[in-house]
Amino acid sequence: MTRVLRRAAPPDAAAASPLVFEAIPSIEVVLGDRRTALRAVQACFLAPRTELSSRFGLLAEWQGDVAGIAIAFPSRLFGSLKLGTGVVLARTAGPRHATELVRRARVLDRILPRVGPDDLYVSILSVGEPHRRRGVGTALMERVLAGAERLGLGVALHTAMDEPARVLYERLGFRVVAERETSAIERRVVPVSGMLLMERPQA
Repeated sequence: MTRVLRRAAPPDAAAASPLVFEAIPSIEVVLGDRRTALRAVQACFLAPRTELSSRFGLLAEWQGDVAGIAIAFPSRLFGSLKLGTGVVLARTAGPRHATELVRRARVLDRILPRVGPDDLYVSILSVGEPHRRRGVGTALMERVLAGAERLGLGVALHTAMDEPARVLYERLGFRVVAERETSAIERRVVPVSGMLLMERPQA
């Protein structure tokens, strides 16, 4: 069977949420356990106004399995969707996690370089381990880039400094435009050495 790319939908939540979860491991650090974190991610996928919403998702299927996912939305929505994500996470995880979620949000505010208003922002790119090195991530990103070109937009994304996918992004024409390093205290909440803002200008 060939690879199929299609729009995500709420019924994909059970298959897609673990892939989204893999792309944001700091959620488990903050919420304390995988089960709670996965439940919170799934709630965000099902909600219409979050950075992880299925309404902005593109799925790759391989031999009937969901092999990968990309989530991208106009960057002008970044602030409102970020707020919506926080609300859904807090509501799903419960009040005992509220303090840690607020702490995580403050760390992310500092370490994520600001995104301009005229891009398509990629919040998630994730490929399941059994399907890696098969061109799934490339196919998803090429579809995102084609969509941005039709809209007359550039494409932007954040990635960790040591993220292996950085090689893929650079091959597709992305360049680092800003970076922030994390402190030892911040790494307890978001376990990366730093974050990059990468952009691919409008074609």
